[in-house]
Amino acid sequence: PGAVAEAPLAPHQLVVVEAGGDAVVTLKGYDLDGDALLAKLKTVAASGSTYQLSKVFSDYGYEPKQGSAMHSGESVTGSKNRVYYKRPPVDTKKVGAWGEFTYTVSDGSSTSEPGMVTLVPSSGILVGSNFARNAEGWTITGNKAASIPASYESSSRGLLNHYVHGADDTIHTHLTAGDDQSLWYFQAPSSFLGHHGIAYGGTLDFVLSSFHGDFSADKLNTGVGSSDLHLVVLTCDKCDTNRGVTIAFPLKKTKAFTGTTAQYSLSLKESAGWVKDPKNSLAKWAAPSKCDFIELLSGLSSVKILGDFTSWYESVALDTVQIKNTKAQVPICAQGTPDASKCSC
Repeated sequence: PGAVAEAPLAPHQLVVVEAGGDAVVTLKGYDLDGDALLAKLKTVAASGSTYQLSKVFSDYGYEPKQGSAMHSGESVTGSKNRVYYKRPPVDTKKVGAWGEFTYTVSDGSSTSEPGMVTLVPSSGILVGSNFARNAEGWTITGNKAASIPASYESSSRGLLNHYVHGADDTIHTHLTAGDDQSLWYFQAPSSFLGHHGIAYGGTLDFVLSSFHGDFSADKLNTGVGSSDLHLVVLTCDKCDTNRGVTIAFPLKKTKAFTGTTAQYSLSLKESAGWVKDPKNSLAKWAAPSKCDFIELLSGLSSVKILGDFTSWYESVALDTVQIKNTKAQVPICAQGTPDASKCSC
């Protein structure tokens, strides 16, 4: 019997574009059979403009690059499946990606699932909160109660400049007491959720500080039940075929938080110290697999950063939360499906 033809893949890409700048993007498909692939734009970016290459640039590499404006569903005419993306000439730097467009590749008989091309400014920030004007939808959550909005502060203190904060005394009134079971966290808004698989290999950065509280060793929280104290908790409800996956970063794997202002930068790689919830109180939290981690980043349903470091009252502030990356690092083995649910790494 003849070999079964494999459908081609449209790998996710990350393209750095300066404010007011431009980029020629190659919509390079991946095909095990070595077939020639035709690319098609499925959706265009909501910000900036996407064009076909001009004939002279496509054929000979001479300026101008810009051909006709592209629309969703249009086939790519440029050589090597290339398109031209351009920022507006009067452009403002923003905290987060410029946007993304999606594309498919076809070998003539079968078409790939859509791949995402994420366009980021030179900062590499895919999504971020600098709290320049308000709390940006961040909330404070505990283990057993509904969330409350994070308090917003528009002044500056050292590294903090416009930030959000939470305090135990306001929070415990919202929680059913239960000693260490009621840890409180800063919970990220919807912009941090969904498909951020392209962040794989990048970092999650944030700044923490405290204005009051006793951070002496005997007052520090150590964790809940059999698990260590987790500085960051990431959840994907639809991962593992809708069984859900939680992956956390133990505070003991990075520098301790003593109340003074601290900058954290956690590597978004499975080998960086992250641990996966075994969903069994007798089992240990162990390192996730590459597939676990990429699938989680591709379907985030919750992002939480710890605020409750001590067993008594404290007030903790959070600022400059950013998910950053400038280079696509998701391997082909994790791209059997766009959300990495089919992964063979």
